[in-house]
Amino acid sequence: MLIVRYQLSTGERGEDVVVSGDKWVFGRPGGDETPDVAIDDRRISRTSLVIRDSGPGPVVFRGQRGSATVRLISTDGTAVELAEGTAGRFTAAARRVELALEGERVVAIEVDFAERGSVVERQSQGEVNPLVDVPSDVPTDA
Repeated sequence: MLIVRYQLSTGERGEDVVVSGDKWVFGRPGGDETPDVAIDDRRISRTSLVIRDSGPGPVVFRGQRGSATVRLISTDGTAVELAEGTAGRFTAAARRVELALEGERVVAIEVDFAERGSVVERQSQGEVNPLVDVPSDVPTDA
């Protein structure tokens, strides 16, 4: 389970709970997928940011096109920029992502989640069902 807290540049704030298998979407309405948080700004892509849970922890996918800046920010202030079409993994130290257009922050998002080991570490401890938690391209009949 993930808790996604967001704040838009307009001051609007909110919090959503994302359960395993679901995803949280920020973007402009009108695409195949209805965003959890929509913004009416033509500069924003329809699936600008997508947050979902994965094996070892949550990830954020940057679907935002163009010259926007999307940064995954650590508690010590260091940041990693995400290029268009790439994903970044949230960690214990990096739980915040920000999207800015023309130097103006559009949305800031913070994700809370329980930390856990990698899929391999959890398998060795018997915490993972390999038919459910291992990606589909990994053979399960060793």
